[in-house]
Amino acid sequence: DASFSSDGQKLATASEDGTARIWQVSSGDCLGILEGHSGHVCSVQFSLDGQQLLTASEDTTAAIWDVDAGERLRVMGGHDGGVFSAVFSPEGQEVLTASRDCMAKIWSAATGICIRTFEGHGGSVHSANFSPDGQEVLTVSQDNTARIWSAASGECLHL
Repeated sequence: DASFSSDGQKLATASEDGTARIWQVSSGDCLGILEGHSGHVCSVQFSLDGQQLLTASEDTTAAIWDVDAGERLRVMGGHDGGVFSAVFSPEGQEVLTASRDCMAKIWSAATGICIRTFEGHGGSVHSANFSPDGQEVLTVSQDNTARIWSAASGECLHL
């Protein structure tokens, strides 16, 4: 997986060696290697201001990193399987993860505490995303279903 920063100046890449790398787009230089996951990094996403990077890993965690310092700020660990994807909410206050454990979760980006769990899929949840207004969550699963959930209540609204 790879992600551009919102200003297009930096690029982040996920790696099977458990790291994420930050690159300068104009020069191609590696600006930093983010080390700390013990499993394959599956996804990367910059925060809107480009100051933080969100990673998802097969080690069952997601993490928020300070891009410039290369330091891990928060770890979100509560899944019982690898985390395939992690995304910031539209306003950047929350993080949504999708996991092999058949669940998706919303976390506080500020504290790393789990706010809500979305349960009901019969297979790994490969992808999850917020609606543009942040009011709904879309999950896609290995059980061949996609579901739309209320972000506030966790209720499944549509199969």
